[in-house]
Amino acid sequence: MKKLSQNFIWMSAANIVSSIFNGLIFIYLARTLKAEAFGKFSYVQSLVFFLFNFIDLGLSTYGLREIAKKRDEIFEYVKTIVSLRIIIASFLYVICIIILNFVPKGISFKVLMSLMLLMLFSSALATEWAFQGLEKMHMVFISFSLTAILQFVLLTIFVRSPLDLWAAPLVIFLGALPIIIIFLRILKFNLEIKNFNLARIKTYLKSAAIIWAIGLFAQIYNGLDVVILGLFRGVEIVAYFSVARRFIGGIIFFTIFLANAALPRLSSAFKEDLQKFKIATKDFSKLMMILGILLFIPLILFSNQIISLTVGKAYLPASLSFRILVLAACLVLLNLPFSTGLISAGFEKEVLKQAAACAVLNLALNFVLIPKFGMEGAAISFFFTEALGLTLILLAYHRNIRQKIIF
Repeated sequence: MKKLSQNFIWMSAANIVSSIFNGLIFIYLARTLKAEAFGKFSYVQSLVFFLFNFIDLGLSTYGLREIAKKRDEIFEYVKTIVSLRIIIASFLYVICIIILNFVPKGISFKVLMSLMLLMLFSSALATEWAFQGLEKMHMVFISFSLTAILQFVLLTIFVRSPLDLWAAPLVIFLGALPIIIIFLRILKFNLEIKNFNLARIKTYLKSAAIIWAIGLFAQIYNGLDVVILGLFRGVEIVAYFSVARRFIGGIIFFTIFLANAALPRLSSAFKEDLQKFKIATKDFSKLMMILGILLFIPLILFSNQIISLTVGKAYLPASLSFRILVLAACLVLLNLPFSTGLISAGFEKEVLKQAAACAVLNLALNFVLIPKFGMEGAAISFFFTEALGLTLILLAYHRNIRQKIIF
């Protein structure tokens, strides 16, 4: 399990460094843009992030898993997957720009949305998943760290007041390009359009469809709460909740990095050696429990101080929502080793069922609780969603895997 430990270390380092600078970006924007402009930025960002699911289509996770099994085919996977994602991103961008012309919003919203949509292309061109498949996690560290540092530096230069709101998404997009270009050159990427292998694409999409659906449903209950909140409450309330959401989202994002570090190792272990799979899953579970204890107790006890010291006292109304989301994130940590194990073992359909059930429950609860309780209602919805998710994943894991491996 030495390689798995190394993967965890590199992915942890990548997330820690990038999280520090992404946290600084978040704090800087919250303080510089102020609540109203930051609320607009967060709302538009949530809309665009939801579209990411329709670019990836589960292909990055599928490509990661397949490269782990067939490393000599990495260049073919990268060429086909990235080319397809560029085509999809271009199509989505054009469609969204056309729709914007008919949306009854001011010109400032349309400009902000148009610039934020450029992030569709940075998502399409990202190739960290290929290096994860090769278990070269140090490349992920380089990418995430340098990109976050560059974006932070550029934001401090070009975004100095709420009037610079329009510049924020443009700077974030441009800050991602240098590493993207370097990685594409390393992976010998050539855009494939004329000679597109439709048969190969069909195979990729068929295999990735379930993984994509999982991501789509997960995004529904991890991102649409901000959008729904914006429908019923003002932009300042969206800004407050976004603060709480971003804190917890950063931690959850970190755990997803660890899951991606474990996925290629678990995939090969399940196929070749169930004993190694058992040990890796146990180690992953222990790590998540320790992380939960070390992080979330202080976050609950010192939530007010954390909010005040980072984004300022103006965002203290988010404190109660923050604590509720912390408890929900604990459930995410307990869930992750088993959902990752199911995917690595080929039981994606079980995770899909869980994600779909969670999405339905979350949407229903949000539309009931947000009008009555605002951002606290959104936080409560997320907690009950994650409680259902953990229950369903544990049942699926016991039914499909635990009976094969006696722990």
